[in-house]
Amino acid sequence: MRRPGESRLAAWLVMAPALCLSVAGFGIPALYMARMSFNEHEPQTAFLPGFTFENYHRLVSDPLILTVIWNTARLALVASVATVAIAYAFALLVWLRPGRWRLLFVGVALLPMLVSEIATIFGWWTIFPKNGLLSYALVSSGLFQDKISLMYTESAALVGLVYVTLPYCFFILLSVFDGLDRRTLEASADLGGPPWTTFAEIILPQTRVGLLAAFAQAFIWTMGAYATPLALGPDTLWTLGYFIQDQMLGKHHWPMAAALSMALTLAVSLMILLVRWLQPEQRSLHV
Repeated sequence: MRRPGESRLAAWLVMAPALCLSVAGFGIPALYMARMSFNEHEPQTAFLPGFTFENYHRLVSDPLILTVIWNTARLALVASVATVAIAYAFALLVWLRPGRWRLLFVGVALLPMLVSEIATIFGWWTIFPKNGLLSYALVSSGLFQDKISLMYTESAALVGLVYVTLPYCFFILLSVFDGLDRRTLEASADLGGPPWTTFAEIILPQTRVGLLAAFAQAFIWTMGAYATPLALGPDTLWTLGYFIQDQMLGKHHWPMAAALSMALTLAVSLMILLVRWLQPEQRSLHV
């Protein structure tokens, strides 16, 4: 029998190549970015070697940057809640359907992942304008008398973000549903439990971990989104992704771009820690 120490050593040896790649591909660049955020800046230069907290002071004092952070957090929060709600309902529907329908629904969920984000944006450009498919459908159905346009609105940006993140949340939640015992639903029905009570007292508590994981996935994705809000949202909807790009390539202010990137990394890390803290402890059951 293998000793516990040998098992841990074998596990570290298996993970070693992936850990080395992660450190080389992400860890070292992250450390370089952190150091860059403390450098100084002068016009006509990308950065000057030095050490200053001025860039981080601007993060908490500059009204424009605070507005950008608020817009990004607000958009990510609303999009994440909407994504999780839709993904949860869809995953529950697929889980309850017979097996012959499952493959069809899974294929539908995979479709957004088979198309690039840029191609998806071009698709939305044919739907949201005043003469687009959505306006035509609403007028033809009689719901609206005049044509409408959702192009370059926050609603369009939200729809685009939800569409991009929905498949990932769906598969997270579907995997959680697949781990449930269907016999608990039968037991609830035999005891006279109505569907809503079965959902609230049996299904929902057992899928809370999946809800938290799906929300974290959607929030992390939407916090760093760049192309979708820029292409579908209004000109005033500046997000951290756009602002970092502007500081890096437009203003040539590399230290400020690095400081903004570190703030974004910190926000994502805090979200991961919060989700880990909210997750119930896994207890081993021994019979």
